[in-house]
Amino acid sequence: MDFEKAVQYLGRFAPVLKKIPQETKNRVFDIRISVGKPVMLCCGDRVHFLRRDGSVTDYFSPGNMLVTREDVEEIFVRLCGYSVYSHSDEIRSGFVSADRCLRVGIGGTAVLEKGCVKTVRDITSLSVRIPREIRGCSDGIVQAGVNFRRGVLIAGAPSSGKTTLLRDIARYIGTAGHRVVVLDERFELHSDGFDLGACTDILQGYPKQDGFSHAIRCLSPEYVICDELGENDIQAIRAAAFSGVSLIASVHAGSVNELLSRPLCREMLALGAFETIVLLRGKNEPTQAEQILQAGDLLENSGGDSARDLRPDRRVIGIHAAQNA
Repeated sequence: MDFEKAVQYLGRFAPVLKKIPQETKNRVFDIRISVGKPVMLCCGDRVHFLRRDGSVTDYFSPGNMLVTREDVEEIFVRLCGYSVYSHSDEIRSGFVSADRCLRVGIGGTAVLEKGCVKTVRDITSLSVRIPREIRGCSDGIVQAGVNFRRGVLIAGAPSSGKTTLLRDIARYIGTAGHRVVVLDERFELHSDGFDLGACTDILQGYPKQDGFSHAIRCLSPEYVICDELGENDIQAIRAAAFSGVSLIASVHAGSVNELLSRPLCREMLALGAFETIVLLRGKNEPTQAEQILQAGDLLENSGGDSARDLRPDRRVIGIHAAQNA
């Protein structure tokens, strides 16, 4: 899905957004629309503000387009295909998917029932993530000798390119004649027109537990690929890890410290589901690997503290060093 397709749902802002410079379009990964605030375009470590003539500025000015409550309500209903009820499960999880291919995060007031979020009302903000396809962005870790068959965990901060990298890994493995199942729980991995490989099956909207079970029982994959593992997914990961299927997934962690500080991550590594961890550089260089780490080395040598505690002979290596090893 290109920029123009992604912004077509954004009401009166769509024709103005289509006028912004192409160089800016290519860098935008997130569009923020919030009541009472200007339309914001997030590009790496910078935020631009949309002006009425289609230009952008680095600072708020009177010429910026301001968002009204009516704008947010109209866009939200449009994103839901004018059927909010049909998206109730997504809304409960904090997002909506337009035409099952564009994910939009939502902000508002939670409605609780027995301590759990039942729905979200009074929507006040929308975060439109622009899905990208970057063919060949996985070439670096392939050339570094990463063994996908033994499980790979992609770790990175928000907007570091985890989903984009997973797409290209799926395309690479699926095109090579291996059976792949992509669990696209939040309708991000399989966006409009993206190539995930000739041998790839896609399960959209399945919770991880159900998706893993269905994939293994019914589709006989060699690899299962999924995005954004969370604290509630450990049982699903444990079941899949002992099924003979290779897992490739992503998790939010911007550093080795963050990775080892999360109980979920330590438990996953201890399970042996992921032999290799690929740590991404961040939003300024999306999809680019900063370090390639071995799970066993981390657990054995770090003591759960940080990468600096690794013995000199087992220290983690950068992607460029790995290519020359």
